[in-house]
Amino acid sequence: MPQAAPWLSVLVPFHDVERYLEACVRSVLAQGEAGMEVVLLDDASTDGSAAIAEALRGDAPTVVRAIAHDRNRGISAARNSLLQAARGTYVWFVDSDDLLLPGSLRRLRDVVDAGSPDLVLCDFRYVRDDFGLKHRLRGERHAHTFDGPSLRVLHDRNVLVAGLLSKRQLHVWSKVAKREAWQRAAFPQGRYFEDVAVVPALLEGVRSWIHVPEPWVGYRQRAGSIMASQSPRKLLDLLRANRDLRAGLLALPGGLDERARFSLDYFCLRTFAWIARKSRASRDPELDAACRGELAAMFPRGVAGVLAACRRRGWLLRAWRLGDSLRRAGWR
Repeated sequence: MPQAAPWLSVLVPFHDVERYLEACVRSVLAQGEAGMEVVLLDDASTDGSAAIAEALRGDAPTVVRAIAHDRNRGISAARNSLLQAARGTYVWFVDSDDLLLPGSLRRLRDVVDAGSPDLVLCDFRYVRDDFGLKHRLRGERHAHTFDGPSLRVLHDRNVLVAGLLSKRQLHVWSKVAKREAWQRAAFPQGRYFEDVAVVPALLEGVRSWIHVPEPWVGYRQRAGSIMASQSPRKLLDLLRANRDLRAGLLALPGGLDERARFSLDYFCLRTFAWIARKSRASRDPELDAACRGELAAMFPRGVAGVLAACRRRGWLLRAWRLGDSLRRAGWR
């Protein structure tokens, strides 16, 4: 008899993460959830990661599958290959240096059994080697990914867009979606910040969604990660992702209402301000010209209207900081 399709595919791309890979996969397997699969993809690792993946597959051969690229093709290509290999009704991308927190799979199963939403949003917790008081005070034990209604299935895409952009947490690993929805969102190969670029395509395939205000993912902060350092190349990719995000969300069927449109404007403007701060030391002429051009294209009437809308919301300090960052960069 043919084997029943799993209800969930946990997809883990990896490259040279021998220090973290076993803990990541064990955090999934230890939860003992039946009817799921874990698919590991080795993106041509040069350390001992491939051997660890094979050992994990040997320990749980009915759950774990291991596939590989013959050359290093990057995280986007790895995720695209994993999507092609996935068989589950739902897909959960998990980064190989992160963890699924205890009980997360049981809670996810309860949510999808109760309402079968196209998309499930979860919160996360930071994982640090030196977790201290300052991290607790910053709320890193429970980082929220959504600003809006929770624990009920909703269908208003404007609420979804505004809530996601307000928290600025657009990473894929906090978004469990039906496989058909994720398959609409091909990751752009050879680029950083690919998570941001695919959000519009994912949301276009979503008709129902729910936010569960519980940390299900342990997000590891470590040196050597993509986000640990920035360069003009990375910042150019972020600028491009910002443009793709804006264009894609504005093109969604039905358009955006006033709140969602403001959230998008504010998100994009904050991205420019962040790039301005990160690029101040390098003063890269290509990046500077690109930012000037993109800012003028997105806000042909200038940014005064967005800053005024911030002030009307009582965000006086935020408006000042945004304007100051753009002025210091010479972009305003």
